[in-house]
Amino acid sequence: MTTMRRLSVPAARGELVAFAKGTLHDGGVPGFAGELNKIYVLRHYHRQGIGRLLVAHVARRFLDQGVGSMLLFGDARSPSNGFYERLGAERLLSAGGEFHGG
Repeated sequence: MTTMRRLSVPAARGELVAFAKGTLHDGGVPGFAGELNKIYVLRHYHRQGIGRLLVAHVARRFLDQGVGSMLLFGDARSPSNGFYERLGAERLLSAGGEFHGG
């Protein structure tokens, strides 16, 4: 299995609008083989489906490699968490029931 490359989305003017990167998970959180390592969409391009397409692309690449699970790490207070949850993500809680961003 190989590490996945970054997927970039350029705009008509040549600026970078969005990118995502998936990598194999290092095993620090048991039960996950893939990690959405990076994802970014310029604010001006939010709510146009680009982020959803990027996540789907990374997930498809993982599935093509036989990787059937994925996680991401983020700030527990980030408003972006709602985006991931709308895509079906679940918050991972610590043994004490706290959410730390994984």
